[in-house]
Amino acid sequence: MTPRNFIRHIRHAAFALIVWTAGSSHAAVLSAEASLSANQVVTGEAFQLVVRVSADQKENLPWPTVEGLEPFSVTKNSGTSTSSQTTIINGTVSRSENHFTEFVYTLTAREGGSYTIGPIRFAFKGFDRDLGRASISVTKTEAGVSTRTSLSKSKVYAGEQVLYTLRIIPRAEVQSIDFPQEMQKRIGEKFFFQQVDHQIVQRPAKVDGREFRVFDIRIALFPLLSGPLALDGIPVEYRQMRPSNAQGQSMFDAFFGNGGSLITQTTIAAPLRMRAEPLPPGAPDGFTGSVGTYSLSAALSSPTVAAGEPVTLTVIIRGNGLPKSVTKPVMPDLAHFEVYDPEETASTEPIGTELWTTRTFKYVLIPGREGTQILDGISFPYFDPRRGVYARAQSPALTLRVTPGKPGAAGALLGAQREITEVGSDIRHIKVGNYRLRNDADLPTRHAGFFLLLLLPPLALAGAWWLRRHQERLRSDSAFSRRTRAAAELKRRLKSARQALESNQSRDFYRALSEAVTAFPSDKLNREFRGLTLPEAAAMLSARGASSETVSAYDTLLQRCDYVLFAGMAPTSDEMRRDIETAESLLARLDKELA
Repeated sequence: MTPRNFIRHIRHAAFALIVWTAGSSHAAVLSAEASLSANQVVTGEAFQLVVRVSADQKENLPWPTVEGLEPFSVTKNSGTSTSSQTTIINGTVSRSENHFTEFVYTLTAREGGSYTIGPIRFAFKGFDRDLGRASISVTKTEAGVSTRTSLSKSKVYAGEQVLYTLRIIPRAEVQSIDFPQEMQKRIGEKFFFQQVDHQIVQRPAKVDGREFRVFDIRIALFPLLSGPLALDGIPVEYRQMRPSNAQGQSMFDAFFGNGGSLITQTTIAAPLRMRAEPLPPGAPDGFTGSVGTYSLSAALSSPTVAAGEPVTLTVIIRGNGLPKSVTKPVMPDLAHFEVYDPEETASTEPIGTELWTTRTFKYVLIPGREGTQILDGISFPYFDPRRGVYARAQSPALTLRVTPGKPGAAGALLGAQREITEVGSDIRHIKVGNYRLRNDADLPTRHAGFFLLLLLPPLALAGAWWLRRHQERLRSDSAFSRRTRAAAELKRRLKSARQALESNQSRDFYRALSEAVTAFPSDKLNREFRGLTLPEAAAMLSARGASSETVSAYDTLLQRCDYVLFAGMAPTSDEMRRDIETAESLLARLDKELA
């Protein structure tokens, strides 16, 4: 190695060492302190322990170590902020930044007594500091709010509706109640849920033999997975007046009635347990996971229609199962009709203590053959949890009388042809004169192109015949139609997802992405994936030829969609963009593996 090359290598190594050293630097903690919002509370009253840490760089710092929290109910959250300072000394400008992280413990005492919180310690890299201890005095008092929780059923099938009721019973001194927020985080990602009551109002009720005015929060739950399921206790925050000690009360407070202070307290509703049984094997074709009670009705806009004219078929499905499981009905063989994709509308409303979903499909049919046409077999498969069997909601057969098309419609082509008439039988001689006849060698029949032109009509006829057979098969063979249109439908759904991504609508994005990922294998295999649990969908893909890596990626992506839609996650734009790229790659692999 020449001296010049040796020096060059030394410089590169030194530069790499500098970059590595700079990239591996960590934030230095400058200070840490702890504070308590109150030293005297009553049972059920919420108070906060805050640990504030300052660092010279922004970094994810670890939580402090706090002892003595066992007597309290604890919830934790953290937040960050930045402050900057600019100074000018002798014309020199310097700027410094401090990055603050606050670790907030919200505590609620369950029993009265005197407690010590601590030692409180924060350690990170070379910083290790004991932040001290805090004494707290808790006075036992009767809670201002009591709760009752109940389930309409403790044992259900996956996808079956069950009613969860949280009853809140306030005492007279309670000033206000904050109803639980972010219910999805409280209930968990294993359920789809929807609140039954649009407004929560106080009403009279008898509890333990006594009359109270209560608030009932009723929620319809649909377990998404089978197995044992837990509903954690939901916290209810309220404010009530805490009376002051009579000895410490001033004459002004006694005269004007200011004999206390308003405190915020929290009570935790009792947790519940339930079990969701898996659906039995043997699901019929077209089953989409609907569990409950369903009905189906169908009607034609007119009992008579002319051939080639449109008629509307309206199908209405109504049931109390999972709202998103209600999909298109199973249609009969409509080989003599041109069928267009339906227009869909849906609504979900509470009736009594249950949610009922009504979905309407409007199909446009164009009959292509005259005579009496019978439309039967319009059905919707579902699972009946009362009997424990699969069933079908089905409408009676419909009769459509197809009359001949409008006069002139079929003769339009004939009218364009010129009638052939006999103009005479005389023989007319051709007078040549000085005109010269053309040589037969110059006629088009002597050229190869003439015979190629002769082949065009039979080729066009064969193409038209193939196209007609293809269209007839699309109308009559639903499985072939779905496989053929799978790629176009996927492109349309992914386009909707990208539009939601551009407008930064995360829920709409993941709703469209979930629909695309679920619908594509449904179309490819003619087997609805919408109502399947994730293990069932994975087993179906594996049985049809998908690799284990593809099945694992499919499961992971759908779980992420469910977490955003039902667990309150807030992904960034970059994460959404990565997810749609992952979906496109995954669906491309599925397209090859399921072929």
